[in-house]
Amino acid sequence: MIFLIARIVYGSIQILSFLVYSSLTLSGNELIDYLKQYEGRWLGDFTIHSTASGYSATFPVEQRYWWEEDQLHGISVSDTNNGLQSAKSLTFIQDDKLQSEVITGETTERFFGFLRDGGIVWISADMKRANDYQMVERFAMEEDRRLLLTEGFDSYVYAEGLAHLVYRGRLFKQDSKSAGD
Repeated sequence: MIFLIARIVYGSIQILSFLVYSSLTLSGNELIDYLKQYEGRWLGDFTIHSTASGYSATFPVEQRYWWEEDQLHGISVSDTNNGLQSAKSLTFIQDDKLQSEVITGETTERFFGFLRDGGIVWISADMKRANDYQMVERFAMEEDRRLLLTEGFDSYVYAEGLAHLVYRGRLFKQDSKSAGD
């Protein structure tokens, strides 16, 4: 687990350097085509694990995405130990940069995204948090079903120092018949 965290942190430093010193190589239309893969209903699980305490929890998640007015809109609902949690997202391209706003309750977080290794790497727009938080989303196929994979980490301070919260998500795209649309 420590090796995984070290690898993720090292990778985040490389990605930050890449983001700061280069621009996106895809045109706006190519990014839009990539983002359109999100459209639809996704069901699956997320697992969160604390490296400091060993705490681990897996919970169901549903996400829906739709394209409207040149922006990807999303809503996510999860059933955690703290009850139902929801968030909204708005993803768009502005000044040739992929950006997303995630709204949870009264809090809005902003992220920059870029394509790397077949997925989108998201980092906080707040550069003070860019090394503390990172997420990668990519699409895959499993048993002829479309899969959205998410991996990431968040850092936090606790009594013994700095710790990491690692999370992984596996969401399967639902076809129109099973989506209930």
